[in-house]
Amino acid sequence: MTPNIYDHRAVPTDPRTALDAAIVAFAAVGINATPPAASDPQADLVLDVHGTPLAVNIKVVATATPEIVAKWLRTPPVASSDHGPACLVIADRVVSGARQLLTDSGWGWLDLRGHLRLSSPGVHIDTKVPATSQPMRPSRVFAGKVTLEVAASLLLVPDRPASIRGLARELSRSPSSISAAVSALQNAQLVDDRHLPVVPDLFWETADAWRPATIAVSRIDLLHDPAITGVLRTAWDDVVGSSGWALTDTLAAAAYGAPAGVRADYPPDFYVPDEAIAHRAATMLGVPTSEAARGATLHIAPVRQVCATRRPARDAATRWPLAHPLFVALDLAADPGRGREILDGWTPPADVTRVW
Repeated sequence: MTPNIYDHRAVPTDPRTALDAAIVAFAAVGINATPPAASDPQADLVLDVHGTPLAVNIKVVATATPEIVAKWLRTPPVASSDHGPACLVIADRVVSGARQLLTDSGWGWLDLRGHLRLSSPGVHIDTKVPATSQPMRPSRVFAGKVTLEVAASLLLVPDRPASIRGLARELSRSPSSISAAVSALQNAQLVDDRHLPVVPDLFWETADAWRPATIAVSRIDLLHDPAITGVLRTAWDDVVGSSGWALTDTLAAAAYGAPAGVRADYPPDFYVPDEAIAHRAATMLGVPTSEAARGATLHIAPVRQVCATRRPARDAATRWPLAHPLFVALDLAADPGRGREILDGWTPPADVTRVW
Protein backbone atom coordinates (compact mmCIF):
# COMPACT_ATOMS: atom_id res chain seq x y z
CA MET A 1 0.00 0.00 0.00
CA THR A 2 1.31 3.45 -0.89
CA PRO A 3 1.99 5.56 2.24
CA ASN A 4 0.66 9.05 2.71
CA ILE A 5 2.99 11.36 0.79
CA TYR A 6 2.04 14.54 2.69
CA ASP A 7 3.10 14.35 6.32
CA HIS A 8 1.51 17.72 7.12
CA ARG A 9 -2.02 16.61 6.33
CA ALA A 10 -4.55 15.29 8.83
CA VAL A 11 -5.82 12.00 7.40
CA PRO A 12 -5.12 9.31 6.58
CA THR A 13 -1.70 8.96 8.25
CA ASP A 14 -1.05 5.26 7.97
CA PRO A 15 -2.19 2.16 6.06
CA ARG A 16 -4.24 0.88 8.99
CA THR A 17 -6.29 4.07 9.12
CA ALA A 18 -6.93 3.84 5.38
CA LEU A 19 -7.99 0.19 5.59
CA ASP A 20 -10.35 0.91 8.46
CA ALA A 21 -11.92 3.77 6.50
CA ALA A 22 -12.45 1.53 3.48
CA ILE A 23 -13.93 -1.30 5.55
CA VAL A 24 -16.46 1.09 7.11
CA ALA A 25 -17.35 2.62 3.73
CA PHE A 26 -17.96 -0.75 2.06
CA ALA A 27 -19.99 -1.93 5.06
CA ALA A 28 -22.23 1.11 4.54
CA VAL A 29 -23.17 -0.22 1.09
CA GLY A 30 -23.62 -3.81 2.27
CA ILE A 31 -20.29 -5.26 1.18
CA ASN A 32 -18.04 -7.12 3.58
CA ALA A 33 -14.40 -6.05 3.28
CA THR A 34 -11.54 -7.73 5.12
CA PRO A 35 -7.75 -7.64 5.06
CA PRO A 36 -6.31 -10.49 2.98
CA ALA A 37 -4.76 -13.59 4.43
CA ALA A 38 -1.09 -13.25 5.30
CA SER A 39 -0.30 -15.69 2.51
CA ASP A 40 -1.79 -13.33 -0.12
CA PRO A 41 0.56 -10.38 -0.71
CA GLN A 42 -1.21 -9.34 -3.92
CA ALA A 43 -3.99 -7.30 -2.33
CA ASP A 44 -4.56 -4.81 0.47
CA LEU A 45 -8.25 -5.61 0.90
CA VAL A 46 -10.65 -8.36 -0.18
CA LEU A 47 -14.32 -7.68 -0.88
CA ASP A 48 -17.05 -10.30 -0.71
CA VAL A 49 -19.15 -9.51 -3.80
CA HIS A 50 -22.15 -11.86 -3.78
CA GLY A 51 -19.92 -14.67 -2.57
CA THR A 52 -17.08 -13.94 -4.99
CA PRO A 53 -13.85 -12.46 -3.61
CA LEU A 54 -12.53 -9.28 -5.23
CA ALA A 55 -8.97 -8.22 -4.43
CA VAL A 56 -8.34 -4.49 -4.06
CA ASN A 57 -5.06 -2.59 -4.12
CA ILE A 58 -5.10 0.70 -2.22
CA LYS A 59 -3.28 3.98 -2.75
CA VAL A 60 -3.33 6.48 0.12
CA VAL A 61 -2.79 10.23 -0.05
CA ALA A 62 -4.11 13.22 1.86
CA THR A 63 -5.40 15.09 -1.21
CA ALA A 64 -5.75 13.28 -4.53
CA THR A 65 -4.96 15.79 -7.28
CA PRO A 66 -4.77 15.20 -11.04
CA GLU A 67 -0.98 15.55 -10.86
CA ILE A 68 -0.64 12.79 -8.27
CA VAL A 69 -3.13 10.51 -10.02
CA ALA A 70 -1.41 10.99 -13.39
CA LYS A 71 1.89 9.86 -11.85
CA TRP A 72 0.25 6.75 -10.44
CA LEU A 73 -1.35 5.95 -13.77
CA ARG A 74 2.03 6.07 -15.47
CA THR A 75 3.24 3.31 -13.13
CA PRO A 76 1.94 -0.21 -13.95
CA PRO A 77 -0.65 -1.45 -13.38
CA VAL A 78 -2.23 1.60 -15.03
CA ALA A 79 -5.80 0.54 -14.42
CA SER A 80 -8.00 -2.08 -12.86
CA SER A 81 -8.60 -5.09 -15.09
CA ASP A 82 -10.65 -8.24 -15.28
CA HIS A 83 -7.59 -10.29 -14.32
CA GLY A 84 -5.99 -8.33 -11.50
CA PRO A 85 -6.91 -6.51 -8.31
CA ALA A 86 -9.11 -3.45 -8.48
CA CYS A 87 -7.41 -0.16 -7.60
CA LEU A 88 -8.84 2.18 -4.96
CA VAL A 89 -7.51 5.60 -3.97
CA ILE A 90 -8.30 6.71 -0.41
CA ALA A 91 -7.90 10.40 0.39
CA ASP A 92 -9.08 13.09 2.73
CA ARG A 93 -10.32 14.79 -0.44
CA VAL A 94 -10.37 13.71 -4.08
CA VAL A 95 -10.65 16.84 -6.22
CA SER A 96 -12.89 16.79 -9.28
CA GLY A 97 -10.09 16.57 -11.84
CA ALA A 98 -8.61 13.56 -10.07
CA ARG A 99 -12.03 11.89 -9.91
CA GLN A 100 -12.37 12.20 -13.68
CA LEU A 101 -8.92 10.72 -14.31
CA LEU A 102 -9.56 7.83 -11.93
CA THR A 103 -12.97 7.08 -13.45
CA ASP A 104 -11.59 7.19 -17.00
CA SER A 105 -8.81 4.77 -16.02
CA GLY A 106 -11.03 2.28 -14.21
CA TRP A 107 -9.78 3.13 -10.73
CA GLY A 108 -12.04 3.61 -7.74
CA TRP A 109 -11.82 6.23 -5.03
CA LEU A 110 -12.96 6.86 -1.48
CA ASP A 111 -13.22 10.53 -0.57
CA LEU A 112 -13.26 10.54 3.23
CA ARG A 113 -15.68 13.46 3.19
CA GLY A 114 -18.27 10.90 2.17
CA HIS A 115 -18.18 9.42 -1.35
CA LEU A 116 -17.22 5.95 -2.60
CA ARG A 117 -16.79 4.85 -6.19
CA LEU A 118 -15.63 1.45 -7.43
CA SER A 119 -16.38 -0.18 -10.76
CA SER A 120 -15.08 -3.69 -11.35
CA PRO A 121 -16.45 -7.01 -12.65
CA GLY A 122 -19.53 -7.84 -10.59
CA VAL A 123 -19.71 -4.57 -8.70
CA HIS A 124 -20.49 -0.93 -9.46
CA ILE A 125 -20.60 1.55 -6.59
CA ASP A 126 -20.95 5.31 -6.96
CA THR A 127 -22.65 6.68 -3.88
CA LYS A 128 -22.42 8.78 -0.77
CA VAL A 129 -21.19 7.05 2.38
CA PRO A 130 -20.77 8.30 5.95
CA ALA A 131 -17.92 10.79 6.21
CA THR A 132 -14.85 9.43 7.95
CA SER A 133 -13.42 12.84 8.77
CA GLN A 134 -14.89 16.31 8.82
CA PRO A 135 -12.65 18.78 6.96
CA MET A 136 -14.36 21.87 5.63
CA ARG A 137 -15.64 21.28 2.15
CA PRO A 138 -14.19 23.52 -0.58
CA SER A 139 -17.65 24.89 -1.31
CA ARG A 140 -17.80 26.15 2.30
CA VAL A 141 -14.19 27.27 2.42
CA PHE A 142 -14.71 29.40 -0.68
CA ALA A 143 -18.25 30.47 0.16
CA GLY A 144 -17.09 34.09 0.42
CA LYS A 145 -15.21 36.08 -2.21
CA VAL A 146 -12.57 37.14 0.32
CA THR A 147 -11.30 33.57 0.72
CA LEU A 148 -10.96 33.20 -3.04
CA GLU A 149 -9.03 36.49 -3.15
CA VAL A 150 -6.72 35.30 -0.36
CA ALA A 151 -6.14 31.98 -2.12
CA ALA A 152 -5.27 33.81 -5.34
CA SER A 153 -2.77 36.05 -3.52
CA LEU A 154 -1.11 33.07 -1.87
CA LEU A 155 -0.84 31.17 -5.15
CA LEU A 156 0.56 34.19 -6.98
CA VAL A 157 3.48 34.33 -4.50
CA PRO A 158 3.55 30.85 -2.92
CA ASP A 159 6.83 31.36 -1.04
CA ARG A 160 5.49 34.43 0.81
CA PRO A 161 3.81 33.69 4.16
CA ALA A 162 0.33 35.14 4.50
CA SER A 163 0.36 38.36 6.51
CA ILE A 164 -3.07 39.35 7.77
CA ARG A 165 -2.42 43.08 7.64
CA GLY A 166 -0.42 42.82 4.43
CA LEU A 167 -3.23 40.97 2.67
CA ALA A 168 -5.79 43.39 4.10
CA ARG A 169 -3.91 46.31 2.52
CA GLU A 170 -3.35 44.47 -0.76
CA LEU A 171 -6.98 43.40 -1.14
CA SER A 172 -8.61 46.46 0.47
CA ARG A 173 -10.36 44.20 2.97
CA SER A 174 -10.70 44.40 6.73
CA PRO A 175 -8.09 42.50 8.78
CA SER A 176 -10.91 40.53 10.45
CA SER A 177 -12.24 39.23 7.12
CA ILE A 178 -8.72 38.29 5.98
CA SER A 179 -8.07 36.52 9.29
CA ALA A 180 -11.30 34.53 8.93
CA ALA A 181 -10.35 33.52 5.37
CA VAL A 182 -6.85 32.41 6.35
CA SER A 183 -8.27 30.44 9.30
CA ALA A 184 -10.74 28.71 6.98
CA LEU A 185 -7.92 27.71 4.65
CA GLN A 186 -5.84 26.48 7.58
CA ASN A 187 -8.75 24.44 8.94
CA ALA A 188 -9.05 22.81 5.52
CA GLN A 189 -5.28 22.09 5.59
CA LEU A 190 -4.73 24.28 2.53
CA VAL A 191 -2.45 26.71 4.38
CA ASP A 192 0.23 25.38 6.72
CA ASP A 193 1.35 26.54 10.16
CA ARG A 194 3.79 29.02 8.60
CA HIS A 195 0.92 30.63 6.66
CA LEU A 196 2.29 29.25 3.39
CA PRO A 197 -0.03 27.69 0.79
CA VAL A 198 -0.02 23.92 0.53
CA VAL A 199 0.55 23.24 -3.15
CA PRO A 200 -0.71 21.79 -5.39
CA ASP A 201 -3.62 21.19 -2.97
CA LEU A 202 -4.68 24.83 -2.74
CA PHE A 203 -4.51 25.26 -6.51
CA TRP A 204 -6.82 22.32 -7.22
CA GLU A 205 -9.28 23.24 -4.50
CA THR A 206 -9.32 26.79 -5.86
CA ALA A 207 -9.88 25.37 -9.34
CA ASP A 208 -12.93 23.49 -8.03
CA ALA A 209 -14.39 26.81 -6.85
CA TRP A 210 -13.27 28.83 -9.89
CA ARG A 211 -16.44 29.32 -11.94
CA PRO A 212 -16.42 32.68 -13.72
CA ALA A 213 -19.66 33.72 -15.40
CA THR A 214 -19.31 34.13 -19.17
CA ILE A 215 -20.93 36.13 -21.97
CA ALA A 216 -20.33 35.60 -25.70
CA VAL A 217 -19.92 38.60 -28.01
CA SER A 218 -19.74 38.96 -31.79
CA ARG A 219 -17.66 41.81 -33.17
CA ILE A 220 -14.17 41.79 -31.69
CA ASP A 221 -12.99 43.95 -34.61
CA LEU A 222 -14.55 46.85 -32.71
CA LEU A 223 -12.04 46.31 -29.91
CA HIS A 224 -9.54 48.32 -31.96
CA ASP A 225 -11.77 51.42 -31.87
CA PRO A 226 -10.50 53.78 -29.12
CA ALA A 227 -13.98 55.22 -28.62
CA ILE A 228 -15.29 51.76 -27.77
CA THR A 229 -12.29 50.46 -25.83
CA GLY A 230 -12.38 53.52 -23.60
CA VAL A 231 -15.98 52.89 -22.64
CA LEU A 232 -15.26 49.18 -22.10
CA ARG A 233 -12.13 49.91 -20.01
CA THR A 234 -9.94 47.49 -21.94
CA ALA A 235 -6.78 49.46 -21.00
CA TRP A 236 -4.89 47.94 -23.92
CA ASP A 237 -2.23 50.68 -23.77
CA ASP A 238 -1.55 50.59 -20.02
CA VAL A 239 -1.10 46.92 -19.26
CA VAL A 240 1.14 47.08 -16.20
CA GLY A 241 -0.21 50.21 -14.56
CA SER A 242 -3.95 49.57 -14.68
CA SER A 243 -6.71 47.00 -14.50
CA GLY A 244 -8.25 45.91 -17.79
CA TRP A 245 -9.08 43.10 -20.18
CA ALA A 246 -6.78 40.07 -20.32
CA LEU A 247 -6.52 37.15 -22.73
CA THR A 248 -6.98 33.78 -21.02
CA ASP A 249 -7.62 30.08 -21.61
CA THR A 250 -6.16 28.20 -24.60
CA LEU A 251 -4.88 31.15 -26.64
CA ALA A 252 -3.14 32.62 -23.61
CA ALA A 253 -1.61 29.26 -22.70
CA ALA A 254 -0.28 28.93 -26.26
CA ALA A 255 1.16 32.45 -26.06
CA TYR A 256 3.03 31.42 -22.90
CA GLY A 257 4.52 28.44 -24.72
CA ALA A 258 2.23 25.73 -23.35
CA PRO A 259 1.57 22.69 -25.60
CA ALA A 260 -1.79 24.03 -26.78
CA GLY A 261 -2.22 23.63 -30.51
CA VAL A 262 -4.88 26.11 -31.60
CA ARG A 263 -5.99 27.73 -34.85
CA ALA A 264 -4.99 31.33 -35.48
CA ASP A 265 -8.65 32.27 -35.95
CA TYR A 266 -9.83 30.59 -32.75
CA PRO A 267 -12.18 32.96 -30.85
CA PRO A 268 -10.33 34.48 -27.90
CA ASP A 269 -11.37 34.34 -24.26
CA PHE A 270 -11.00 37.54 -22.25
CA TYR A 271 -11.25 38.33 -18.58
CA VAL A 272 -13.11 41.57 -17.91
CA PRO A 273 -13.11 43.43 -14.57
CA ASP A 274 -16.79 43.17 -13.65
CA GLU A 275 -20.31 42.22 -14.67
CA ALA A 276 -21.28 45.76 -15.68
CA ILE A 277 -18.49 45.90 -18.25
CA ALA A 278 -19.40 42.46 -19.59
CA HIS A 279 -23.02 43.49 -20.18
CA ARG A 280 -21.93 46.81 -21.68
CA ALA A 281 -19.65 44.88 -24.05
CA ALA A 282 -22.51 42.59 -25.07
CA THR A 283 -24.56 45.67 -25.97
CA MET A 284 -21.78 47.38 -27.93
CA LEU A 285 -20.21 44.33 -29.59
CA GLY A 286 -23.40 42.35 -30.14
CA VAL A 287 -24.46 38.89 -29.02
CA PRO A 288 -23.87 36.05 -31.51
CA THR A 289 -26.88 34.23 -32.90
CA SER A 290 -24.93 30.98 -33.28
CA GLU A 291 -21.69 29.37 -32.15
CA ALA A 292 -20.20 30.05 -35.57
CA ALA A 293 -20.84 33.76 -35.07
CA ARG A 294 -19.04 33.91 -31.71
CA GLY A 295 -16.24 36.44 -31.84
CA ALA A 296 -15.05 36.06 -28.26
CA THR A 297 -16.10 34.86 -24.82
CA LEU A 298 -15.91 37.26 -21.90
CA HIS A 299 -15.20 35.85 -18.44
CA ILE A 300 -16.16 38.00 -15.47
CA ALA A 301 -13.12 37.99 -13.20
CA PRO A 302 -13.92 36.11 -9.95
CA VAL A 303 -11.31 38.16 -8.06
CA ARG A 304 -9.83 41.59 -8.66
CA GLN A 305 -6.26 40.29 -9.05
CA VAL A 306 -7.14 38.72 -12.41
CA CYS A 307 -7.40 42.03 -14.28
CA ALA A 308 -4.80 43.81 -12.14
CA THR A 309 -1.90 41.39 -12.79
CA ARG A 310 -1.93 41.42 -16.59
CA ARG A 311 1.19 40.87 -18.65
CA PRO A 312 2.10 42.41 -22.01
CA ALA A 313 1.57 40.39 -25.19
CA ARG A 314 4.61 38.19 -25.77
CA ASP A 315 4.70 38.74 -29.55
CA ALA A 316 2.97 40.61 -32.35
CA ALA A 317 0.79 37.60 -33.18
CA THR A 318 -0.78 37.56 -29.71
CA ARG A 319 -1.72 41.28 -29.71
CA TRP A 320 -3.73 41.15 -26.48
CA PRO A 321 -2.45 41.57 -22.90
CA LEU A 322 -2.26 38.21 -21.13
CA ALA A 323 -3.79 37.08 -17.86
CA HIS A 324 -1.23 35.93 -15.30
CA PRO A 325 -0.30 32.26 -15.85
CA LEU A 326 -2.00 31.31 -12.55
CA PHE A 327 -5.40 32.46 -13.82
CA VAL A 328 -4.85 30.88 -17.23
CA ALA A 329 -4.05 27.62 -15.43
CA LEU A 330 -7.22 27.86 -13.32
CA ASP A 331 -9.24 28.20 -16.54
CA LEU A 332 -7.51 25.21 -18.14
CA ALA A 333 -8.14 23.13 -15.01
CA ALA A 334 -11.88 23.38 -15.66
CA ASP A 335 -11.46 21.15 -18.73
CA PRO A 336 -10.81 17.58 -17.52
CA GLY A 337 -9.64 16.55 -20.98
CA ARG A 338 -7.55 18.81 -23.16
CA GLY A 339 -7.11 21.48 -20.49
CA ARG A 340 -5.51 19.04 -18.05
CA GLU A 341 -3.22 17.73 -20.79
CA ILE A 342 -2.01 21.26 -21.48
CA LEU A 343 -1.42 21.89 -17.77
CA ASP A 344 0.53 18.68 -17.38
CA GLY A 345 3.00 19.70 -20.07
CA TRP A 346 3.18 23.41 -19.29
CA THR A 347 6.16 24.96 -17.56
CA PRO A 348 5.29 28.64 -16.94
CA PRO A 349 7.74 31.54 -17.38
CA ALA A 350 10.79 31.52 -15.11
CA ASP A 351 9.42 34.24 -12.83
CA VAL A 352 6.25 32.25 -12.10
CA THR A 353 6.16 29.36 -9.62
CA ARG A 354 4.31 26.31 -10.92
CA VAL A 355 1.63 25.57 -8.34
CA TRP A 356 -0.38 22.92 -10.25
